[in-house]
Amino acid sequence: MKATQFLPDVQKTLEARGEPAYRLKQAYAAITESLVRDWDEATSLPKALREALSEEVPAATLEIVRIARATDGTRKYLFKAHDGHLIETVMIPEKGRNTVCISTQVGCAMGCKFCATGLLGIKRNLNAREIAEQVFVAARDVAPERISNVVVMGMGEPMLNYNATLLALKVLNDSDGFGLAARHIAVSTSGLVDKIRRFADEPEQFHLAISLHTPFEEERREIMPVASRHSIPELMSAAQYFVDKTRRKLFFEYTLLAGVNDQPRHVVALAKLLDHPLYHLNMLRFNWTDTGFEATSKKDAKAFLYHARDRGLSATLRPSRGEDIDAACGQLAAKDLRGKPELLPVVPAV
Repeated sequence: MKATQFLPDVQKTLEARGEPAYRLKQAYAAITESLVRDWDEATSLPKALREALSEEVPAATLEIVRIARATDGTRKYLFKAHDGHLIETVMIPEKGRNTVCISTQVGCAMGCKFCATGLLGIKRNLNAREIAEQVFVAARDVAPERISNVVVMGMGEPMLNYNATLLALKVLNDSDGFGLAARHIAVSTSGLVDKIRRFADEPEQFHLAISLHTPFEEERREIMPVASRHSIPELMSAAQYFVDKTRRKLFFEYTLLAGVNDQPRHVVALAKLLDHPLYHLNMLRFNWTDTGFEATSKKDAKAFLYHARDRGLSATLRPSRGEDIDAACGQLAAKDLRGKPELLPVVPAV
């Protein structure tokens, strides 16, 4: 079923040629397991079929325009889709793990005031192939190491492209596909409450992160327009539904903005709002974008973290990665990378 949904164009070509049904499974495995970007690499398929597929349905749907590497090892991939639209993907290497941050839309409709992607507006949704392929490219790039985690926190609001995003994640999770454990996959949303409830009802054990950024209603409406649709009480009701239904930890994303949401009163309110053993506050200092905001100082961010923990909150302050190539959270805007740090040659994995 996943192969049929994920590769409908390939199935159509196979059926037109009168190929046996198992050829679709072979093609699916070639893309999701062997990570081929050219059908010539799919040696499990007959040569004549490979040639036919290459003419009609390319194995790769995204063109790799360039790969940039930050001083901390973070890599940012600039892709061009078939219609010329650009998207960005980030791979973050850490000791013992490689995390890929993927995009689900070209641009974003949510308009969060501190996010560069929001300045682009929305162009279109990505399809499931385009979403999953970002991971496949990163996996080829780091081979023989493996991708250990996928976070859907790049360009776009995943819950506004729900079906394609979910299909892509199911393929990444598929034991007959990419084979990444569901608990190593996390989706971030700006807070669409109906989709949070729907996501909680899915059988897969994917993690969820909700962008909160302030515990105060008026402030949240000011920096996150989505808050005018769903109040904080509505959001927290959906959060409660998620943890009650899944019994999984729920993450709340919190970008520290100097003088905006980093005051002692915010800690006090957060401690009340997130008073649940399965709630975790993920904090990150603002990464510069041309939006008029400034980052909370490192000293003040640590003080905010310690204050939160003293109040009983489960909380983490994450380091920013890839800032020198505009690859950190909130910075993805498909800008031209010319003149940026070292560019890596695009070399297929062996």
